[in-house]
Amino acid sequence: MRAAAKVATSEQARQKAVQDAFEESQALDRASNAVIDLVQAGRLDEAERAARELLVRYPEVPDGHERLGMVYEARGDHPQAADCYRKVVEFIRAHPGDFDPQYEQFLLSKLDPPATS
Repeated sequence: MRAAAKVATSEQARQKAVQDAFEESQALDRASNAVIDLVQAGRLDEAERAARELLVRYPEVPDGHERLGMVYEARGDHPQAADCYRKVVEFIRAHPGDFDPQYEQFLLSKLDPPATS
């Protein structure tokens, strides 16, 4: 194979990898947002199944744990929600440059919500 052909093939492979990564990112966003929609619609059993699917399909991102926490929070199960949010905080701390510090603070505020009167 000539050098120019190798470069073209290499560039095509790189472009395909970038496109595949973009499409996977879009699929993650759609799946994660679908859980939010289900929670807001009060369809918590479906939301839980979808959140658990996120955990299986995308273990390398914290979305599944955060969305599962949202489900538990919507059910009023604050200890379970807090456990999920703690896992997200651990993930953030393991990848400090990848997340906005305000995101961690937001989650930490959910661990010990203020008492209601």
